[in-house]
Parts: sequence; C-alpha cells; structure tokens
Amino acid sequence: MASTQSQPLQFIDPEQLASIGDLQLLARTVVNGIMTGMHKSPRSGAAIEFAQYRPYTQGEDPRFVDWKLYGRTDRLHVKQFQEETNLLCTMVLDCSASMDYASGAVSKFQYAVMLTAALSVLLHDQRDAFGFIGYHHELITHVPPKGGKPNLQRVLVSLDNLKPAGKTDVASTLKYLGDVLRPRGMVILVSDLLHPVDEVIDHLKSLRARRHDVMVFQISDPAEQTFPFDQTTTFVDAEDQAERYAVPSAVREGYLENRRLHFDAVRKECLASEIDFEELTTSEPLDRALQRYLHHRNHALLTKSGAASRHRFNA
Repeated sequence: MASTQSQPLQFIDPEQLASIGDLQLLARTVVNGIMTGMHKSPRSGAAIEFAQYRPYTQGEDPRFVDWKLYGRTDRLHVKQFQEETNLLCTMVLDCSASMDYASGAVSKFQYAVMLTAALSVLLHDQRDAFGFIGYHHELITHVPPKGGKPNLQRVLVSLDNLKPAGKTDVASTLKYLGDVLRPRGMVILVSDLLHPVDEVIDHLKSLRARRHDVMVFQISDPAEQTFPFDQTTTFVDAEDQAERYAVPSAVREGYLENRRLHFDAVRKECLASEIDFEELTTSEPLDRALQRYLHHRNHALLTKSGAASRHRFNA
C-alpha cells in the first residue's frame, strides 16, 4: 500500500491550513510543499558580481559612485551588483468588508491572508526584497520593500493583525503605490475586485507604464461563482449595509451574466496591458497561485537580466 506521506504538501485543503494558528508555520508548510521536487536556483556564488549602473540618488553612499564614469559623462551613477538586481515586490491586500464573505469554512480574506503570507515566505527564500500594503477605503499599513528575516516578521505580524472592514478604494492605494515605488519592480494585487473596472485598470496601467510587472490574484467564493441559493433571501451589502430582498430563481441568471461581463472586462483589460490575471476560489489549494507567481517571477527576472545586459553594453 502506497504511503500517504509521499503526497505533495501543496495540495493541502485551505480549510486544513486555516486551522494552523501560527501564520508563519502555515506559510512555511505551503511553500515547502510547492517547492518539493522543484529545482531551486542556487545563489550565484559568494562573490557579488557587478551587473549594471543606475543613476545616483541623493543620500546614497558615495563610495559606490563610479567616479571614472562621472568624468566621462558628467553624471553621477552608482554600481549596482547582481545581488541588488533581484526582484523588488510589493504585495497589496484588499481588506474591505466584502472580503469577509464565506459560504464555507474559509472566507475570502482568510484565503487572501494565507496566500500573501505564503508569497512573503517564498519571496524571502528567493532572496528578493518584498513589502506589503493593506488597504480598504484608506491605507491601513505599509511595510516598505526590504529583504531579510526581520522584514518577513514585520509583514507576517502586519497580516496577522488585519481585520476586514469598511468600503473599498483600490484606486487611491494604487495611485499611492505609483508615487512611492521605484520603477521596474513587481506589484501583486490580491482582491475580490468587486468595484468598477475603470477605477482599477487605469491605475494598474499606470504601474505598467512605470515598468512594473503586475500580477492580479482575484479571490472568489464558490457561492459567488454559482449563486446556489434556493430560498427567498434578504441580501446585505457588506460595505454599505444596503439590503435587497430577492427571489434567487428570478435573479440568478442576471447576476451570473453581470458577474461574467464584469470579470471578462477585467481579464480583457489586463491582457491588453500585459498584466497577469488569475482567479482563485477559496476552496482550492494555493499551489496554482504560487506556481503562477514563480512563472511570472522567472519571466520578470529574465526580462530584467536582458535589460541589464543591454545597459552594460551601452555603457
């Protein structure tokens, strides 16, 4: 009889994961599972290799300024090393009240927190710099992107302290991100995206214009996808408490069609702007999301590496 211990950990049910009280242990369990059998890229040697030049920013250590290059170009540049060219990622989590919905044991918000925590551990293990933003109608918390274990602890503690509440204002958060992030990073948005398409897409496009790689993980509850209700019900809007009395059989077709049109529009706009979009349901394991992230990260680093090579050649 085959041993059950050989089953890959990435297929752990979200309900089982949610029963783990320690968020770091939960995230580590998921990441260990997804990395089982996968080849980890080793760190490129103990020596830190020179990769490219980048413009000097006021306040940086002048020891890294290339003064010979300054003599030729009359512009200040610093040497950027291979270790510095790893990914710089900011995860953005929707903490609005609509994320608190659950038709089963795991709410959209619980699922999103588990996903964000697992991504944080994965980013840490890949030696990337990572940060975190939680928002609803205003910015709740912002952990700037950094590497290392202390930053991982800051992100996980921030995640553990968040509660879903309030209305959604993703547009203002994305605008804020565009103002504070350095170009050529990665932004991962985790949200149910239950707000007008234009408000979100315009700001996601703005991030792309600043050469950020952008991923969107849209979180859905299975009941939102199928509208399985069969009794006359009073539906309450989680964000503004508006009530609507409805007969499910009379509104199901219209609801599902409106939902399809909404997310088809989101997918279309994301595809047109080279934004990676993935819908996840709270009943499915996290492995697909993490595999999608790893694929996107590798593509982003290959693109970045190519840009660095061209930069070195031009210099």
